[in-house]
Amino acid sequence: MTGEGLGAEAQHKRDSFGCTVAGLDEDWQLFAGNMTFFRKASKTAPGRVTTSPGTDGYLIGLSVQGGHRRRIFDERRSTVYDFGEDHIYVRDLREPYKADLSGSFDFILAEISGSDLQEIAAASDLGDVDTLAITTARPDALLAGLLRTLLECGARHQSNRLFVDQISAAIGVHLAHSYGNGRLRTTDRRLTLSKKQEDLAKELLSSRIPAEISIGEIASLCGLPRFTFIRAFRETTGMTPNEWLRQARLERACLLLRNGAFSVADVAAACGYPDVPNFVAAFTRSMTVTPEAWRSAAGVRPQ
Repeated sequence: MTGEGLGAEAQHKRDSFGCTVAGLDEDWQLFAGNMTFFRKASKTAPGRVTTSPGTDGYLIGLSVQGGHRRRIFDERRSTVYDFGEDHIYVRDLREPYKADLSGSFDFILAEISGSDLQEIAAASDLGDVDTLAITTARPDALLAGLLRTLLECGARHQSNRLFVDQISAAIGVHLAHSYGNGRLRTTDRRLTLSKKQEDLAKELLSSRIPAEISIGEIASLCGLPRFTFIRAFRETTGMTPNEWLRQARLERACLLLRNGAFSVADVAAACGYPDVPNFVAAFTRSMTVTPEAWRSAAGVRPQ
């Protein structure tokens, strides 16, 4: 085969979702938790995409920007859908798919198997969930926020692995809860903590400042599933539990630094940091100066 022939073959090579690989400006994947995530983007949409029935699983797509249109064909007819920013679709990968894509093309994709969907639902006390509702061009602000966070992690290539897996788990729980077993549930209602739950959560978080913390344990004591608790805490306080805890640790660090009797190592240990370098990095990132410089600026002399 000639070099020209090889070039033509590569030019028309398609990925497992029917997109021409050579036409993509963004094309990467990220394995996280029970799911696989993809970024697919190009200046122009790839036109006709066709895929054959595949394995048991689902493909979820988020339109990162508006202006995308697709005509989806089934056995009897075709239907046109217009995607706005943060609109999503859910496809059953066991079914054949044919669509004409036009306009903008910038998507974050998530692929999950049927068995992993069941596992996530069972672990989150959502019952026996073995199917997802099929939908197209549906707004979902919560899922968009989670997928965009994951997109930023993938773009940096150096994100904390545990954090990435936690975002993936949150996406799986949201899918099982909002689309599980063919039912579409609204995702726009604000879920907040009661005053009693908020006070208890903050008290428990504060008591864990010097030690490791289990968000799942605190959620359970507040009478909520872990994912629901994180969402409700953020709606109530404007921060996730981990963000609130980081701020509380830094506030305690400042309080202890004002006491010249404590060394930087003492403060780091009392505020739950594994070592001095981690503490110094976290403090400097938030306060823009090192702990020692902050202490000096506050007029405190070590004893």
